[in-house]
Amino acid sequence: MASRYWPTRDTNLAKRFNDELVGNLKDGTCGIIGQEVILYRVSTYDTKTNMYGEAGGGKVYEAGVKLSCIIDAQDFDFELNEFGPDSRQEATFSFQRDMLIDVNFRPDIGDIVSWNLGYFEITKTNENQLVAGDYNKNWTISCTANLTRISSLNIEQTRAF
Repeated sequence: MASRYWPTRDTNLAKRFNDELVGNLKDGTCGIIGQEVILYRVSTYDTKTNMYGEAGGGKVYEAGVKLSCIIDAQDFDFELNEFGPDSRQEATFSFQRDMLIDVNFRPDIGDIVSWNLGYFEITKTNENQLVAGDYNKNWTISCTANLTRISSLNIEQTRAF
């Protein structure tokens, strides 16, 4: 029984530390680490598909949601071909699972993450950081994403005046 070795009071203490480090959306604090992203979900009702079930005219995205997370980004990799330079980058975005439950949001494959003046498409999600081996105490949702071109997306840009 895993809960014997990691009681609820210890889980609450660890959650308070995480809220202080990463941020907590309930009270609007950004946290010490202070990394925030905007996550765009694919709008399945507004996206038009062809007879094969593919998004022929491009995917349509819902309004973005600002979330706090921890980011692990790889270095840029550039490729030169006959069309010019092409940049690639992979990043991992780790979200605190309790915070996502509080805002009733869960990132999925195909969603877009806006960070560092770039847009990353989520290609993998991982949800196996169990505290003390207890599946009821799942701690984070990690998303692996690749840099994508803004021209291939149907996202409205926000402008600051």
